[in-house]
Formats: sequence, C-alpha cells, structure tokens
Amino acid sequence: MKARKTVWIIVIDVIMYGILAGIILYTLLHPEDQILKISVTVGAAFFVGAILLQRLTRRTSRTAGAPVVKLVLLDDDGERIKEWYIEGETSLLIGKSSQRGEVDIDLSECEYASLISSEHAVLNRAGARWFIEDMESNSGTGIRQAGKSTASKLVIEEPLQIGTGDLIYIANTRLLVK
Repeated sequence: MKARKTVWIIVIDVIMYGILAGIILYTLLHPEDQILKISVTVGAAFFVGAILLQRLTRRTSRTAGAPVVKLVLLDDDGERIKEWYIEGETSLLIGKSSQRGEVDIDLSECEYASLISSEHAVLNRAGARWFIEDMESNSGTGIRQAGKSTASKLVIEEPLQIGTGDLIYIANTRLLVK
C-alpha cells in the first residue's frame, strides 16, 4: 500500500513539473505580453524556491529528530524479536560473537546468521548523531531511511548517518532504529 502511495506522489510531481515547464515555455515563446512573462518567471522562481526550501528543511529535520535509543531486531513479518538499548553508548560492533571475540549487537542466533560476518558493521555516535559503517563484510550492509521506499547498500568504511525510523539491513537481517 505504501509503495503505491509513493508511486502516485511521484506521478503527481512529474505532472506538476510538466505543467510548470509548459507554462514557462509558452510565455517565453510568446513575447508580446511582458507582464505575463514577468509574472510567470516570478511565479516559477517562487515555486522552485519553495521546493528547495522544503528539501533543505527535510535534510535538517533529520538531525533534529528524536534521539536514537535502541535497535530492534525484526523477523520476516516485522515482529520484534530482540531489542538492544544503545543510549549512552559511543561505539557498538554488530556481528556474531564467537570464541575469538564478542560483539555488542550479537546476531549469531538470527535466521540468516550464516550470511553475517563476525565483525559486520559498526555504529558510532558523534555528539547526538549516530553513524553506521560497513566493516568489509561479505554480504554487505544496507539502509532504508525513514520515509523512503528503497534501501541502499553502504560503501565499505564510509559512515552514513542514521536516525529513528531507519531500517538497517545486516545481510538479510533487519534492525529498526528507534
């Protein structure tokens, strides 16, 4: 259901941009009415400015959002399996505990544990913000940011900021950031 809403939002955005482009083209190709040309140009500039302002506030609201306090392990149906409270921590290693070493977020008993590396990813806190970084894992680490419909794979050893509502993919295992 959510994917359909996202598709319709994109379709409506494309239609709006098309109409705006058509109006601008029409007024620029018919130079006989200067008042119309000026008013459409000002209106288009206002519209583009509003879009840029909206995108800017969307980016800054991510840093001013609710603080990250825990990670929630989800099963295939989205049900909670386990929780880790991370408030007050500064760095957490995600992977599988073994005789060679312990990890902070132990996923060794998960359904897809065979796909998870011993030291798969790391979470680091800088101030009030949290970042995730893939630790050269075999199957990769992904993230689907809150409000987005697609996930993206992390670049190895390149930190990415996370926030509440984000979904972290450790191989096929899902961790919800709360």
